[in-house]
Amino acid sequence: MNNSDDGIFHKSFKDSNLKHILMITNHGIHQWDIIPGLPDTGGQNVFVNQFADTLAKNNYKVTIVNRGGYAHPVTGDIHRNLVYKNEKQRILYIEDSIPRQIRKEDMASQIDELADNLYTFITDENISIDLLVSHYWDGAKIANEFNKKLDKPLTHVWVPHSTGAIKKRNVNPDKWKNLRVDERINTEKEIAKDVDSIAYTSFAVRESLDKDYNYTGGIFLPPSIVVDRFYPENVDKNNEIWTFLSTMSGLDANRIKECRIVTEISRTDTTKRKDVLIKAFASVHKDNPDTFLIIAIDDNEKELAPYLKNLIKELKIENYVAAIGNEWERMPAIYRITDVYCTPSIMEGFGMSAQEAAASRAPVVASALIPFATEFLVGDSPKTIEYLADDGQNNRTITQGAGTIIVTPDDVAGFAKAIGLLINDDQLRVNMAASAYDKTIPYFTWDAMIKLFVYSVGCYDEDSDNSSMAG
Repeated sequence: MNNSDDGIFHKSFKDSNLKHILMITNHGIHQWDIIPGLPDTGGQNVFVNQFADTLAKNNYKVTIVNRGGYAHPVTGDIHRNLVYKNEKQRILYIEDSIPRQIRKEDMASQIDELADNLYTFITDENISIDLLVSHYWDGAKIANEFNKKLDKPLTHVWVPHSTGAIKKRNVNPDKWKNLRVDERINTEKEIAKDVDSIAYTSFAVRESLDKDYNYTGGIFLPPSIVVDRFYPENVDKNNEIWTFLSTMSGLDANRIKECRIVTEISRTDTTKRKDVLIKAFASVHKDNPDTFLIIAIDDNEKELAPYLKNLIKELKIENYVAAIGNEWERMPAIYRITDVYCTPSIMEGFGMSAQEAAASRAPVVASALIPFATEFLVGDSPKTIEYLADDGQNNRTITQGAGTIIVTPDDVAGFAKAIGLLINDDQLRVNMAASAYDKTIPYFTWDAMIKLFVYSVGCYDEDSDNSSMAG
């Protein structure tokens, strides 16, 4: 326990009769204040914290399990033991014999030791657990090994977030070996046989579970919105966000206020295809000088970040681009001033940033590999729009839906066409923004999803306030 309040929280946590959920998210650097962009740290960590927050709000207590025992890449601190957020939420850092970070693809060798150490801690603490929830394949393996040691195994719900089979279809074959894709698929097939239920975060994951893993059923548990953080609101002309963007770009703040703003937020990784967006924006900006791009580029990525920033300079758009880093506190304001949110990524389990933008009432331009856009924002009556490809000869198409425009992955001209449509048609942009919002709120809120989840897994107390969640 790492601060003065932890002792008080620890006693309250142990003494309470609330139902207790043990949630294992093993890889990456999990903490209460997530630093996106750290190795193997991103959307899953945000999902787990928001999931836990909502469970706590609805009268559950949650222990989040994460691998610790090595130096944090930013602070240098070593995460170990228990760290409490309050009397209902805590992180337990379990250690193994290797005091360094291990990438998620290489975690198999550590599973048995981590499961043993988790079992030792839980046994020594002698605290009851009502439900076991695991995330990704490594978390599920630890959960299964831990469960085998118990006299009475716990109900185990696995949240894979994506699948190895999806990854195999979406990445080049020359990367399969390094990513251990086939090993992951075989492991996931074993997990699917052993768990009590699987919670799928998108219909794409559900389809893969059925097609590739022979698993049917499951529980829908997508990433959802924290409604007191992401919501539509006009941003005052004096808000500091304008000065911040001016500092990051070199463009006068008043000039930025005159522009239509295109935004992309994700970790700096080749699968996010940020270069595709930069090229597409440069094409749009040539014909529409009143446009401005906000794009997340993490300078800690020593190879990709310089390439992306050099590309911005080569295309002569640097004064109309704010390349930002981790701006967690500013994110709500950034989404609210966004006119078009664009995500060209080819590797998304769901599309959390697109969902956050939609909840802030922004239309979304997305690759055809963003499940949230293709499954929900597109609506029932999409239409096909033709345009000329980069060669100026062959016709290609994009799909205009209710709250999104879907583009073939890596099609620079297609993304430029989609962004241009929304930039140049105020009414279309307003209508699609409204549709994106309506398809997100109130259905994709954590309160709604938690109520469905705890009822589906039978983890509600009929004698407490939790029983009302079943309705």
